[in-house]
Amino acid sequence: MGYRVALAVTLREYAVKLATFLREEEPEWEVCVYTNFSALRTGLERKPDLFIGTRELVIGFREAGGVAANTIVLTEERDVIEEETAARGETTALYQPLHSLLSAIRSMRSSKPLLSSGKGTQVVTVFSASGGVGKTTVALNIVRHVGELGARVLYLNLEPLNATSLLFGRGEPDSFSRLIYALQSDSQSWVEEFRRLKRHQPQLRADYLDAPEHPGERLALHVETMESLINGLRQSGLYDAIVIDPDSGAGEWHRDLLRASDLAIWLVVDDAHALLKTDKLYRHWQDAGDSGPCAFVLNKAIGTVAGSGMQNRWSMPFGLSEVMLPYIPHWKAVDQPARVLADATFAGAIGRMCECFGIGGLTDKDLFEKARRGAVHGSVQRTRARGTG
Repeated sequence: MGYRVALAVTLREYAVKLATFLREEEPEWEVCVYTNFSALRTGLERKPDLFIGTRELVIGFREAGGVAANTIVLTEERDVIEEETAARGETTALYQPLHSLLSAIRSMRSSKPLLSSGKGTQVVTVFSASGGVGKTTVALNIVRHVGELGARVLYLNLEPLNATSLLFGRGEPDSFSRLIYALQSDSQSWVEEFRRLKRHQPQLRADYLDAPEHPGERLALHVETMESLINGLRQSGLYDAIVIDPDSGAGEWHRDLLRASDLAIWLVVDDAHALLKTDKLYRHWQDAGDSGPCAFVLNKAIGTVAGSGMQNRWSMPFGLSEVMLPYIPHWKAVDQPARVLADATFAGAIGRMCECFGIGGLTDKDLFEKARRGAVHGSVQRTRARGTG
């Protein structure tokens, strides 16, 4: 188990920079970032080995019953945190050279090895019932957000017509077929092959595989092999989160992919044809058996409240998720990662969505389930149990 560090700082840019530095200097530390109290409260059940935070979040953490083996308060004035509210955490300066801050953290934390909570890899699939809803853009922004939190992330594109070479370069187009061959022929050593084939994208702060040259690479991926791939990546311990970007589809392969995921972000847009396809596909899959937990999120939204400015009627027996993703007019041409990652409004909406569903900041599966409860729809039976259908 790694040494679990909770970093609670309201200054987002500072938190991201410090988390990245800590992960680079201390690879065995599992750093989770919280930039507001609501996100912090969601993670209270997972006891960190070390809690590092600014004064107000340390006090809030303690008052809410949070417990950590060690607490370090980042302060601008070295003020003393009252014992009854913060249990007298050690203090160090918020603004100082990163290496000096790391030295202070190392000297303050206990040298005694501590056990961390159980850790699991989140698998999030970004799905839609029809094309053109912005699925890849949303997936890439989720990947970047989670990577900025200090998590180890894999972006896994499973589209038959994978065009991510426009974003990442051509690379080795046979990487995916080589990986699947290794998975099927030698289940003991395929992880080493994966290590050789994966690439890292610094803007995303994540790993990825090069796009196949032909659609047959993915079309030949049967359900059983797809499940073996996902389970193998889960068990490898290489990643805290895997974000899967498939094509839209209505077959058994797509339904089982959603079943194999911890959460499916099912994107919809305010278009009559797209909404009808969503309704038909979801009801079909529910009639055939549970398709797994899905959160329906409005993308390319115009307005401030999900569903309020829609021209078309939402006919599903439950409402849209409260989070929504805004329409960005200038995203008409995307030929490099920076273009889909540069809009602050969209990035903020992605961050709120990830916090709502517990993506990235939480790696414990039970907490992940808890974080998205109330905004996620599973089987027909669970939907009816809520009195909505």
